[in-house]
Amino acid sequence: MVVESKKNKEVGSFVEFPSFDCVNPKESVFYFLTHSAGRNNYLFVQDGRQAIKAVLRQIKNVREKNCYLPAYLCHSVIQPFREMGLNIDFYNHEHPLIQNIDENIRDSVILIIDYFGTEFFRTEKIIKFLEQGNSVIIDTTHSILNERRRKLCHEDLYYIASLRKTLPIPDGGVIFHSHNNLELDLGCSINYMSMLDAMILKRFYLERTAEPSNVLNPDLKGLFLSLYTEYEECKDKEDVHISKIPLISLMILSNLRFNTLLGRRNRNITTIYEKVCNNEIFLFDIKEIRSPFMLPLILQNNKKRDNLKDLLLKNNIYPPIHWKIQGLIPEKFGYEHQLSSKILSIPIDQRYSIEDMVRIANVINEARV
Repeated sequence: MVVESKKNKEVGSFVEFPSFDCVNPKESVFYFLTHSAGRNNYLFVQDGRQAIKAVLRQIKNVREKNCYLPAYLCHSVIQPFREMGLNIDFYNHEHPLIQNIDENIRDSVILIIDYFGTEFFRTEKIIKFLEQGNSVIIDTTHSILNERRRKLCHEDLYYIASLRKTLPIPDGGVIFHSHNNLELDLGCSINYMSMLDAMILKRFYLERTAEPSNVLNPDLKGLFLSLYTEYEECKDKEDVHISKIPLISLMILSNLRFNTLLGRRNRNITTIYEKVCNNEIFLFDIKEIRSPFMLPLILQNNKKRDNLKDLLLKNNIYPPIHWKIQGLIPEKFGYEHQLSSKILSIPIDQRYSIEDMVRIANVINEARV
């Protein structure tokens, strides 16, 4: 249920434990994920970095190949490549985050990210790189709701996603591939309970704060935030061991109605586009977004970005930055570093109402960016 927006309602940050729809199985997010991959098979694992590592283990002679990664990415994407001691090169982008990959690359590993649900790297380009003996990994974390993206099938083509970044689950990743079986020995899910606890406590906190008469323990918010931080820090510190997706995550995916989830995201992102006065701050044209993840804004400079972020925070709106790449990516990638200093992501997911989006747009307009 989406409630009307209130002045101090919190918007953003990690997803609380969701309400269940008790859906017809064929209407669920789980059914969509398992039946939208064309001739590709699927395998659920515990998170996105595990999915990447599992794929890398399947690529023949991977340690002898160059791995080409985008110079704009989350640090967690690099982790499995570095753990395996692989040869990493980065490629740059043209505005707005269009991949600029050397067309002469052969016999290598190429990772492509569908940024914010866009699909700039089209099928014909993928086929060309596959024909040149490359293995291609497409990170569809942001475009997981785009059914058409995973239709192409090839023995050297892999689609992966970190499901927890887009869907309301404590942990989960997925691989789509043409192989009948990936040669994996999946262990038991571990280290996700702190995230599950954080999601449950946040749900309780938000339900209580929805009624002004309720008296809240002031430490409750600090508790679920500390549990979330503990979970994220554990992810970054531990080696990537390939494990099964938690059963609770599969249960949630089986009880979320896909059309409702996608419909609300489409409605919300359209509302923001219509209500924000300055369309020049949008990184993408709305027509380029095939699968709404978050809405990326690009400000004139770092100061204006930080000022807008501060104003949103004062209004209980929590916009993340995708991503902070300083110290991660060589400084020679100037466009990517400039983008990192000016980008801000606006939450538009299924938790929120039209009124919430109008409220966010009003704050953005107030900032006169």
